[in-house]
Amino acid sequence: MTSQYKKFIKLIAKWPVDTTKGDRDLGRFIRDKVKTAFESSERQNLDSELCTRHYNSLNKLADNHYKNKYKRTQNSTATGLSTEECNLILSNEVLQYLKEENKGKF
Repeated sequence: MTSQYKKFIKLIAKWPVDTTKGDRDLGRFIRDKVKTAFESSERQNLDSELCTRHYNSLNKLADNHYKNKYKRTQNSTATGLSTEECNLILSNEVLQYLKEENKGKF
């Protein structure tokens, strides 16, 4: 299991953490799941084949395997916004602002 843990640690190092999203960040979520999965109390119950499948899937996502395999001809979104604008809208600060705007006067 220690070799799998080392592989997951290297994978986590490749996965970015977006600090603007707080607890909603996928990189942080993956780090937390790996930490809990490899804690000593649950270590005996880990399925080696399942760990390998999860590692391969997450590694493909981190390496942009499918993005590179299926190239996009146009960079567009359903909203018409750029990637940077979408990231800004999904930040904690903007979501908090929108929550405060929706509060009624009563």
